[in-house]
Amino acid sequence: MKIRDSVARGLVGHTSRADDALVTQGNQLIEGSYDITLTEIRLLWLALTKIQSKGAKTSAEIVLTASEYSSMYKLDMSNSANQLKSVSETLGSKPIITYDWNDKKNRVDKVIRYWFSSIRYGANLGADVTLKFSEEVSPFLYELKNEFTQMNVFNMASLDTPFAFRLYSWLSRYRNLDKYKAKKSGVISTEPIALDWMKDRAGLLNKYKDFKNFRVRVLDPAVDVINRTTDLTVKYETISAGKKVTDIVFIYIVENDQAYLRVKPEPPKLPRRPRVLQGSSKEGDWALQCLDLIRDYEKRLNEYDSKELLSLAYLRKKSNYYRIIGNKDGVDITEKEIENRKLRKARK
Repeated sequence: MKIRDSVARGLVGHTSRADDALVTQGNQLIEGSYDITLTEIRLLWLALTKIQSKGAKTSAEIVLTASEYSSMYKLDMSNSANQLKSVSETLGSKPIITYDWNDKKNRVDKVIRYWFSSIRYGANLGADVTLKFSEEVSPFLYELKNEFTQMNVFNMASLDTPFAFRLYSWLSRYRNLDKYKAKKSGVISTEPIALDWMKDRAGLLNKYKDFKNFRVRVLDPAVDVINRTTDLTVKYETISAGKKVTDIVFIYIVENDQAYLRVKPEPPKLPRRPRVLQGSSKEGDWALQCLDLIRDYEKRLNEYDSKELLSLAYLRKKSNYYRIIGNKDGVDITEKEIENRKLRKARK
């Protein structure tokens, strides 16, 4: 199991039943836009575990203690009390923006809400904080009958960036919807998610304008920590308009589903030709190395999908490598395949 044993042990000390660690949110909150820090999102998720989403206690107060905050996220106990107080204040002052349909005006409204209606703690001493979720947010937390997503905080405690928390919650929306799940393999493939939509919801819309920077600094670290510490194994593919990446499709499995992840293999990066004499044994060694990489790639393509074929560019490289090592049969077979491919393309 990928989830770290130390985290699991820490959470066992906090809760006696696995159900106690469930976080349930209405999908409007899952898709809401908010810019909060890692410590703030950790406090929020701890508070959400205290809500009985099937109950109607919308005015109930929630008590968070420094010991459970420390235990859940494996933090130093001496700093947890002060962090709990300061973080609850900063989170309480930050808005969450949702986009709600207005029946009366027949339009989508941008609605600004705040998480808490009150925050209370000891002015001098004390290692606990009492919170009350606001009336504006409560409808998305209590008496939920449909349009909600449920996650287990055991699977999220080791996530180390706000974006990783948000991405995990978005992926969790798809995991129980049959239309996104391949029945035989259990592989879940999301619909294309707009890059600007993700950045807006995570408070990053005016940051990381270059996709490479966003991928290196935000997206890849989030995918990596999800793969290392949660019950999901995730890959992604990009969709571009011209040279600009516009959307991302996430492909993943749930670890306990006993499925395997089928992702189209990447083309191999072939080594450059060494500076050696033409026809030398070193040139032959290089050609054999390139052939092995191409044949392995061709095999993996076939395993991914029997209809997937090597590109013409790779077929031409393959023919050239056969020619270098003096394999006439290999050249003839590959050249014939290139000609057949051209003929089929011309008929279309």
